[in-house]
Amino acid sequence: MGERTSWFQAAAYLSMAALAAKGMSALYKIPYQNITGDTGFYVYQQVYPLYGAALVLGTYGFPLVIAKAVVEHEGKEPLRRHLSFYLLSLVLLFAVLGTAVTASAPLTARLMGDPELTAALRWMGAPFFLVPFFALARGYYQGKHDTLPTAVSQVTEQFVRVAAILITAWAAMQAAGVYKAGISAGIGALAGGAAGLVVLYFYVRRYDGWWKMDFRLPENWLSLLGKLLKQGLFVSASAMILVLFQVVDAFTIVQRLDKGADAAVLKGIYDRNWPLIQFGAVVTTVFSYAALPSVTKYWNAGRIREASEEAAKALKICFVFGAAAAAGMAAVMPEVNTAMFTDTSGTAVLQLAAPVVLFGSLFMTAAALLHAIGKDGEAALILAGAAGIKMVMNVLLVPEFGTAGAAAASLTGTGAAAAGALYCLKKRGGFSFLPFSVTAKTAAAAAVMVPGVLLFQKAGVLLPDTRTASAGILLSASAFGAVLFIIFIWRMSLFSKEEWEELPKLHKLLPHRR
Repeated sequence: MGERTSWFQAAAYLSMAALAAKGMSALYKIPYQNITGDTGFYVYQQVYPLYGAALVLGTYGFPLVIAKAVVEHEGKEPLRRHLSFYLLSLVLLFAVLGTAVTASAPLTARLMGDPELTAALRWMGAPFFLVPFFALARGYYQGKHDTLPTAVSQVTEQFVRVAAILITAWAAMQAAGVYKAGISAGIGALAGGAAGLVVLYFYVRRYDGWWKMDFRLPENWLSLLGKLLKQGLFVSASAMILVLFQVVDAFTIVQRLDKGADAAVLKGIYDRNWPLIQFGAVVTTVFSYAALPSVTKYWNAGRIREASEEAAKALKICFVFGAAAAAGMAAVMPEVNTAMFTDTSGTAVLQLAAPVVLFGSLFMTAAALLHAIGKDGEAALILAGAAGIKMVMNVLLVPEFGTAGAAAASLTGTGAAAAGALYCLKKRGGFSFLPFSVTAKTAAAAAVMVPGVLLFQKAGVLLPDTRTASAGILLSASAFGAVLFIIFIWRMSLFSKEEWEELPKLHKLLPHRR
């Protein structure tokens, strides 16, 4: 019982940190857009995803490889030499990447179709140099099953980053304009990374001596390097899909929009969908991720049936609440757009992109499960294929359909990724497809929720046409829709008694019916 508790306590710390950090990461973009406008938001979305992809590697992929080394070599002399080699390798890798981002800024800006992005892109190279140090520290503590340092540093990093970005953007808008405000992305990432390292430093002092490096080259250094790069990339697949799609958008949309239109504004309006999708995906996946330690434990013990049951439970939770989030987001999008982004521009495009919440969440959960059963390479291949689909469809659809084509490309790419990951899980014996009854009951609950939310919003016509009124309608309509959906899945007993009681708070409010 104690081992299971420690597994879940460790997972709980990381899950709470992920929810807080990713929640901040998604939601601060709303005040950022309010400060800088759609053109300013476009500038930010063009440059930040480049570092965002590297940050995923430093937060998820590389720390896990380092954690495995700590577990394998616990108390042995090679550990310090391995850690030193990993640190040196990562310092060299991220120094090259950071230098390349800074030096190639003019070329990258031209490839993106907007030379004025150069200054903002140059700033994005600086935070790359910090990634190796917090990757090493977080990996070490995770290997010790002490996830609190990772959680605290991650939340601190995001809080400082968000504050620095918003303050810098506001100051730049007073003095210079939207393109200068774009440097806030790099400044914020640098400040946040430094703050995260300060937090980790205080934890490091508790573990006397582990951080004293031994830079003698290990005998098997080439094998260690290959493992670090390959597994680091593979492990990151589950968290990479949304940021990778944003990178694709940065290079493929603006150049292909109608030359007579204000491409920067149109791209900025389209980019409103990403913080909404990211936040929806975080909320949807955070509870399904709780099953991952059990899946890993059962699978490694050869208890395939139990592992499959836990995996199916995680995917069921993800599917049900992902479908609710996607349908609800589409229903309330007019109010979301007005309350959060000041007007209703691009509402139809944002509604088209709403199902990305469901498909993206399914892929993220399924990819994490593939990692749990040792098949993360398959998840990485699926991710690469999905990015290829997204890129090709952007190139083909954006000239004809504008940003609606880009939204359709995101939908198709994430849908293909989810289908591919679920197929691989089934093939490996790690999952049985959801029974028709689950799909049907979820669809029925959504079919009740959406008209209910729309009717609720209709009542808002009596209120003044202001952002405050829209915010009030949004909050009340969202709460009404959530209650309606939960009551219907409870009435239909969509979840078993065991599954229902594992969902936080719900079983206390609504005891399982049978």
